[in-house]
Amino acid sequence: MKSYTQKNIVEIEKDISTPVLNIILDGKKLSIREIMSVARSDFKVSFSKEKRIYDWMKKSYDAMMNDVKEGIPVYGTNTGYGARAKHILNNGTVQQRIEWGKKLSEGIAHVDITTGPELPLDITKAGILIRINMLMGGVSGIKTQDLEIYRSILNTQIIPVVNQYGGVGASGDLHHNGRVLSAARQLPGVRATLKNGEVKDAATALKNAGIPALKLDPKAGLAFVNGDNFSTAAATILAVDTLRALIISQVVEAMMIEVLKGTNRSFHPILSFIRPHSGQDEASSLFRYLLKDSKLIFDEMKGPKLRPPGMKVQDGYSLRCLAQYNGVNFEKIKSILDTITINANSVSDNPVWVPPEKTTPGEKSWQWVSGGNFIAMHMVEAIDSLRKIMTQIVKVNDRHLARLIDTNENNGLPPNLSDKKAITQSSFKGVQVHSGMLEVYSSLLSIPVSTFFGTHEEGNQDITSHALTSAIIGMENLRLTRYSIAQNLLSVAQAVDLRGGKKYLSPKTRPVYELIRNKVRYVDVERPLANDIEVLYDSIIDGSL
Repeated sequence: MKSYTQKNIVEIEKDISTPVLNIILDGKKLSIREIMSVARSDFKVSFSKEKRIYDWMKKSYDAMMNDVKEGIPVYGTNTGYGARAKHILNNGTVQQRIEWGKKLSEGIAHVDITTGPELPLDITKAGILIRINMLMGGVSGIKTQDLEIYRSILNTQIIPVVNQYGGVGASGDLHHNGRVLSAARQLPGVRATLKNGEVKDAATALKNAGIPALKLDPKAGLAFVNGDNFSTAAATILAVDTLRALIISQVVEAMMIEVLKGTNRSFHPILSFIRPHSGQDEASSLFRYLLKDSKLIFDEMKGPKLRPPGMKVQDGYSLRCLAQYNGVNFEKIKSILDTITINANSVSDNPVWVPPEKTTPGEKSWQWVSGGNFIAMHMVEAIDSLRKIMTQIVKVNDRHLARLIDTNENNGLPPNLSDKKAITQSSFKGVQVHSGMLEVYSSLLSIPVSTFFGTHEEGNQDITSHALTSAIIGMENLRLTRYSIAQNLLSVAQAVDLRGGKKYLSPKTRPVYELIRNKVRYVDVERPLANDIEVLYDSIIDGSL
């Protein structure tokens, strides 16, 4: 797959937004676009017919079962879990050993503990999809028939209700995967959301759909829960939504430059030539495109112009440095999407069995390996970075709003963007104060999670990722970011009208102004503005922007 770093952010967004009708899982080529197609557009998935996949799956399963039959201690297969790995059940006849292995596999139900608010449905669907894809690596010792049951759950849109709290992102997303496994086994007490939005008993819904209950062989229980697929799913959803917020923000920022009578010379190509960061160059180019033919800016691309008395000879940082500020985030979001893609196409599980193509010199094939591919460190770092990007959007929005309402900084706009009819001359003061609350709250929500962890599970899990904890915080920070963008959309449209209307805007930013005015009206006298902000917030979520 082509790296996201080789594309610009608009191309990436267009690609991700184009649904994939034929999604074929092979453990290697699952794309962000395909994940989003399942998560938000409900497209069905099928399995690759590649012989190597099924050959590896069968041989790893046979090797696992042979280990159990021979009484070879294999972690999580005929032993207890985590710190209980010294609890080995490999005595008796071959049949008794197999039965012990099955009971141990069924005993993984103890991790099915998620509480609190429900995870968004798109994250849960993406999590199931990615788990299937990860297990198609073929080295986890499970049967194809088991994956068929998971695929049927996904394709019939009987999606288990998974809650947010639980799990530390160490042995994968144990608790969240445990809930899906309980549903697949049709255990009592699990609820599922149906395609029509109804929430019903999962076991009943699956039986009615003709989907058999999953019967666990040795190792299978661990294989289905011991991966970071929910963390990967959450990172995917947050990355896509953050990318869209970045794009919308860049357009709003261009409009801010217009209404504040900023210059386009801050985006002169020489600046990116002498400091050639790819993100800075892309952001600068995009600003030049967005500001082209604007009648509000100081058009100084051909050379500096004299400014009127009392106006600064250069713009403040939150205008002049936007290409440098945004450019870093352009680069980061692309790198994050590449990292997510690698993770979604990796085997996140423990233990695994070694095929002959991957043995070390002198090693016999199909022996088991115990490792840590389940720890969600790449995902927590990705999500921590996404939360930081969100907060940086909120902060620059706050700075722009502060400039807009301040007659010392807004180059001729009235106080607080107030019409002459507004007796208080404070029409947008409440919006700007609200922005300050969002900025402080968002700053708290960008604190990294990856450095916060304790020792859990009898000392076994003594380094952890807490990737889903970061994701829970990320969902809240994304909400704030969207509100921050929404209030700045409202404010910049007001400023456009106070400058004389849309005819002075760049043709590239004018459609955004028109969309705003189709949804909310100009503020002539003081009135509550919360509903206007909510309407524009919804337009960010529904994709109309």
